[in-house]
Formats: sequence, C-alpha cells, structure tokens
Amino acid sequence: MLKRILWFVASACTVLGQSEPCNGHVELCARPYNNVSFACTHNSYSSPPPNALPVLNQENSIEQQLNDGIRAFMLDVVRNKPAAADGTSNILNTIASWFSRATETADDPLESVHLCHESCLLIDKGPLVDSLTVIREFMDANPREIITFIIENVSGFSPTDLQPSFEQSGIARYAFAPEFAALPSHSGYKWPTLNELIARNTRLVVFMDDKADVTLVPYILPEWEYVVEIPYANVNPVQEFPCNQDRPYDGMPRDLVVMNHFVYNRATIAGENIDTPISAKQVEEHAYNSLESLDKHWQTCRAVWGNRVLNFVTLDYYNIGDGAIFKLVDQINGVSA
Repeated sequence: MLKRILWFVASACTVLGQSEPCNGHVELCARPYNNVSFACTHNSYSSPPPNALPVLNQENSIEQQLNDGIRAFMLDVVRNKPAAADGTSNILNTIASWFSRATETADDPLESVHLCHESCLLIDKGPLVDSLTVIREFMDANPREIITFIIENVSGFSPTDLQPSFEQSGIARYAFAPEFAALPSHSGYKWPTLNELIARNTRLVVFMDDKADVTLVPYILPEWEYVVEIPYANVNPVQEFPCNQDRPYDGMPRDLVVMNHFVYNRATIAGENIDTPISAKQVEEHAYNSLESLDKHWQTCRAVWGNRVLNFVTLDYYNIGDGAIFKLVDQINGVSA
C-alpha cells in the first residue's frame, strides 16, 4: 500500500512539473523503462588488478563506473570451482577442468558464484555478492538512479543459486518483479516509467540469458523474453558495426535492444575460434569509442530499427573516447548533458 501511495505522489509531481531528475534528467521521468537509453559496460567486472591480462574489458572498477554514469552492467557468473564433468565443450573451461581438483559444486552459493570471464582461472573478481554490495551502496546513496544487470549464466546456475547473493548484499530489496504475464509476441509489455520505478523503489532490473525462472526468483527475468541483442562477435578490424537482430535467433522483435559496440581479436586453434578482448590501446588506435564511430553505428541501427530507442549502448573501455558513450546516450534520449 505504501509503495502505491508513493507512486501516486510521484506521478502527481511529474504532472505538476515538480519532479526531481530520474537518472539525471527530469525529461526521462515520465518515459517507460523500455523507452530510455542507458550507458552499459561489457564484462563490467573485468578490470585490473591484475594488469595486462588478455581478458580485460575495462580499466575502471564497477564503483568508478557507477560514479562516472554507467547504469547497466553485463556480468558473467561462473562456478569458482569448475567440475571436470560439467559437460561444457568450451576449450577454456576444459583447460580449467584439467587443473581443477574440485569435482562438486561448493556447498555455499555465496562462495560458489563468482564473477569470472569464461573460467575463474583466467580472471576471478571474487564472489558475486561483493560486487552486488558495492552497487547496493551506490543505490542507497542515489535514490533516483535506475540500474540494470544483464547476466550471462556461464555455469548454468539455477536462479536460486544467485538469490542468496542478491539477498545477502541487500540489493534484492530494490529488484523489479513485473506483474505482467508473458505474451506470445514477446513484446508490447507495459513497462513502468522511471518515476514509477523510483516511487516503488524497484530501481534494479535484472535479466539473465539462461535458466531464469520467475516462478523461482521473480526478479531475475529471462533476457530473451524482453531483450534482443545486435551482433557481438565483431572481429578486429571493424569497418562498420552491424545492427541486425542477432540473439534471440527467431527474428521476433522484443521491447529492449542491446547495441553491442565492442570488438574482439580472433585466433583459430584446431578449427575453433578463440576470441579475446582487444586492448585499450587498440580501441584508441581504431577510434572505436569515438563519438563519430558510435554515431555512425546509431545511424546504421536507425536504418534497421527506425526510431526505436537503443536501450543499452555497450562498450569495452568506456572511459576511452572523451565521454562519447554518455554523449550518444543523451542524443538517443533527446536530452542535453
């Protein structure tokens, strides 16, 4: 009842033109969540230390990303002790299995769910709960900011395996659990406005690519029910970023669009492609994160998607490019910095 009263008051304030900013802009408050663009980082956790690893995607920590204005985070959840018989065919996970002495999942999900890149032998940024705590502290201090997670479930966890990390960190209290039922069209949902999310204090939206089940954890949403991604496997050098629908592969549009604007180095070993992130130096050399490059990509997307909002503009090394990611997001949202 209290949340509904707060929602009514917030809505009334918006109508009267008295609303405070939502994600930094009053103009965004009355817009549905799916009609807003957010700056997003790819493999948000994958930053130093240690330095010079070939699997880094960012130079800044998640805490610094939040302070700089990043509002959507791509997170990979991986079992910190990969089992030798986990059935995966990925070379990196196979190698990890050879060197792992563990054959069973850790009993404590707070310890078994880590943020890692494919394998925790490559880079291990520790338990998921630790990063969630950092983000929750930011949300405590910034009550008018909406945050989004896009989780890649590398190890095939049940959502109930992730739930303890959300609960223990305290961030679960901010999580949005939709009241709408699944639609056959996978689109046309009535998303709340940013102001409504703030008034209800459900300011965290969580998507997961595999094994999400809202009957088990109602706030971990199935990504492919609501989200489409444009191609992510862009191989260096890239002359023009594509914008066709990649995942899911059914060609049916969804309510939200991820604009993947990052690049990989590719090596082929024994007939299998091994993609690794390009370095910060390569990003600078090719000007991938420049406003010119981002704007060109946006124009390509407009030819494909029309006037639809690109909801998650996603970069590696977002801090390179003189703040271009934030400038493009403002352009998409039609607001001034």
